[in-house]
Amino acid sequence: MLKSFEEKDIIVLCERLHPEFKQYEMIVEIIKDKRFTGNVYTEVGVFNAGEQINEFLLKENLSDSEIKEYLLTIFRDLDMFSLWPNYNYYYLLESIYQINQQRQLTEKIQLFPLDVMFSWDSIKCNEQYNMFMDMMEPQNNFPQIINRDVIMARYFIRKYDQEKYNNPNKKKALVIMNTYHGYTRTPKYLPHPTEPHTYSTAEYIYKTFPNSTKGILINGISNSWELVADGKWDAAFRFMGNKNVGFDMKDTPFGKTKFDMYNFGGNTFETVNFEYIFDGMVFYEPIENFEVVVGIPGIFDDKAFVTEFYRRTALEERITIEEAMSSKEINDYIKDWNVKKENKIDDLEKFNNLINRWMTK
Repeated sequence: MLKSFEEKDIIVLCERLHPEFKQYEMIVEIIKDKRFTGNVYTEVGVFNAGEQINEFLLKENLSDSEIKEYLLTIFRDLDMFSLWPNYNYYYLLESIYQINQQRQLTEKIQLFPLDVMFSWDSIKCNEQYNMFMDMMEPQNNFPQIINRDVIMARYFIRKYDQEKYNNPNKKKALVIMNTYHGYTRTPKYLPHPTEPHTYSTAEYIYKTFPNSTKGILINGISNSWELVADGKWDAAFRFMGNKNVGFDMKDTPFGKTKFDMYNFGGNTFETVNFEYIFDGMVFYEPIENFEVVVGIPGIFDDKAFVTEFYRRTALEERITIEEAMSSKEINDYIKDWNVKKENKIDDLEKFNNLINRWMTK
C-alpha cells in the first residue's frame, strides 16, 4: 500500500465485510507511517458528520474520558441507520486521533465520510424515512433517484480538491469502499453497452483522475458468502505460509482469474478477469484470523439516546415507539451493541474444507 502511494496519489481500498476488524489494523499501520501524508475518505458515515469528526481529530491533549465522549457523540449521528455498530470505525477514529498527537497541525490526518447527507433530526415520520431509503435503494427495477455511488464520488472530488488547495501537501488520499462501491472499473452494462453510466464510486473517481488512481482489493469473503475461485486463492496464500503481502494484479494468476465476487447484475462481469476490476491486491491475515467485532462500548449508557434509538428503529420498521420498546429484537440490539463483542466468521469449517481441497491437489 505504501509503495503504491509512491506511484499514485489516490488509493481506493475495496474492504472486506463491514464488521471485520483485522483489516483496520492494517489500515491504521499504513496511515501511522510517516510516509502517509494524506487524508482518509470512507463510505461509512454521512457526509455532514465530517465536521464533527474532524473537530475531534484535530483536538489535542484530550483525556481518555473526553476522547470517549467525542467518539460516542460522533457515533450517535454517524449514519442513516439507527446506529452503525461496527467497532472498527470507532477504532479507526480513535487511532487517527492518537496518531495526530505526534504530528504538526499541517501534517495531521483528517477523515471525511462520503455517504449521502442525512440528519435524524430532520426525520419526523416513517413515510419520510422510507421514502428517502426507497429513493436511494428502490425495491424494484427502476433507477434510483439518489445515486449513492455518484454522490459519494462527487463528495470525494470536491473535498479532495479543496484539501489540496488549502494544503498542497495533502494530495494523497486513502479511500475505503465496500463491495462494488470499490470496483475501480466495471464492464459494460447490458442490454445497452453504450449507455453512459458509472456504476461504482471507485470507477467515477478513476475516470476523474485516471492517471493518479489505483484500486486495491484486500483478501476476504464476498458479500455472497463465497471464497474467490472456490478457495484457490486462499489455498495459494496458505501454501506460502499466509505471509502478508501486496502486489499488482496485472499478468499474475490472481489477475487472470475470472471475476466472481459480488456484483449488482446486468453488467457482464463474467467476461472479465480480476485485473480488469482492480490494479492491485493486499493479502492481510487468513480467514481463520478474521474477527467480526460489533458493539460501541457505552453508546447506550446515555438514556436519551436509548429513547432516540427506539424512535429511529420505529421509523425504520414502520411500527410505533411503544412496539419498538417492547420488541425483544430491538432490546437485544441495545444490550448487545452497548459492549464490544468479538467473534470468528461463520462457516469457517466449510471455508477451510474448500481451501484444503486445493492443498491436496
